[in-house]
Amino acid sequence: MINTQSHPRLTATLAAVAVGLVLAAWTAVSPGLVVWLKENVEPLVANTSLWRNSGTFFQSQWEKVYDWYGGNAYLLGTLGSTNVYGLTFVVLNSLYLYMDITGRPAALVKYKIQPDVNTPPVEPAILRKVALQLPITALVTFVAICLAWPILMWRGCDFGRELPSLWNVLVDFPALMLGEEAGFYFSHRILHHPYLYKRIHKKHHELTAPVSIAAPYAYPVESVFSGVLPPLLGPLVTGCHVSTIWLFGCYGLYITVTDHSGYDLPFNVRSPEFHDFHHSRFNSNFGVYGLLDGLLGTDSAYRQYKAAARHKTPNGITPPSNSIPNGKKRK
Repeated sequence: MINTQSHPRLTATLAAVAVGLVLAAWTAVSPGLVVWLKENVEPLVANTSLWRNSGTFFQSQWEKVYDWYGGNAYLLGTLGSTNVYGLTFVVLNSLYLYMDITGRPAALVKYKIQPDVNTPPVEPAILRKVALQLPITALVTFVAICLAWPILMWRGCDFGRELPSLWNVLVDFPALMLGEEAGFYFSHRILHHPYLYKRIHKKHHELTAPVSIAAPYAYPVESVFSGVLPPLLGPLVTGCHVSTIWLFGCYGLYITVTDHSGYDLPFNVRSPEFHDFHHSRFNSNFGVYGLLDGLLGTDSAYRQYKAAARHKTPNGITPPSNSIPNGKKRK
């Protein structure tokens, strides 16, 4: 961990440069890594029915989507992305929204991280206020994608009829994650500058115990600056296939919705404790995956609390807030 107290701007700049160098290096070695995986790993699974059938299935489904948009790269990127992400957001929110509205089922509601704040059923006024913001956010996001997509086309991202191999996707994903982590971390920290926080970002922090539908609850400038642009940094570097961009975007939506859900459900792939703590304390945990927070020490307050232990503990039947109660760790 770097000491950020003495020279915060210098350390942040060095971290940004380091991320850029890692992304450049990864992009340089990724073609060779894909070749190695195809030559050494693919032969181990190539003769299985699962490998053959899944490849054929996904390719045939992609061709239907591709033909639906007439193979037009711009339509795939704009209307296609909007449709995919919109549907994903609705599906991911459905269970959480039902729980927040009804307070049922009790078997899942008990996994609320902050059980004494915004206790289900959540006040209708809160949900109504957040819901009224969604059409504005959706429109702003669509316009931003329409303006940003020509840059990805200029970059040479793949919009072809043939899907990328599994190995291409696996090799692209770390770069996409690192690009998003850097873009979100630094844009998020900028929005926590007192001047910008008071005028822009405070809106998103109105809920100290967030609910899933409030994940995109923010002013339009923040939606673009911290919501749309960071996930596009990775594709801009890698030039990956549009289907990989969609897959990563859906993964990002899963993280966003889960992180704002307020529930640490036993079947969650990722614990939302890290970002939930940010909403309750404001001055810690600015990134998506915690990489830059750990490197730059902006998770130091978080690591003093038991929430950090819950984040790393595999989920079980007992609610994490019961097995590891809220509060600071004992020294």
